[in-house]
Amino acid sequence: MQEREFHIDPHMTYGDLRRYADTLDVTVSSATLPTGINGIYSESVRTILIDRNTSYTQKRCTLVHELVHWSYWDGSCDPRNLPKCETRTRRLTAQMIVPMKDAERLGEEYEGELSPIATELDVTIQVLRDYQSLVLPRTYA
Repeated sequence: MQEREFHIDPHMTYGDLRRYADTLDVTVSSATLPTGINGIYSESVRTILIDRNTSYTQKRCTLVHELVHWSYWDGSCDPRNLPKCETRTRRLTAQMIVPMKDAERLGEEYEGELSPIATELDVTIQVLRDYQSLVLPRTYA
């Protein structure tokens, strides 16, 4: 199947992303999800659920992550390929919402301290780690 396309600006807020998602062929809703699960995408009903008990930064990152799953029709991923799908999704999420110029500038400014860099970029520390481990090696390869 051909990938579903979507384009976001890395500076979009969670509200901006929710409004944008309304223009796509996917439903986004909030729900109380089990502990440790921030979001879920179901291909069978083309629905993304975002845990309502997380911060706006977490919701923002989770929505982009789940939109990547939506764009690749990941509800139909072969279970044997799930780790591969998840790695791809984490890489693309970080690539989409961490602007390279800002990350480099802030990395120097904060001497590599992840917490203030993540706060400035409005991303989670996990997304920033994914950017460092999954995006940068491809960029400078």
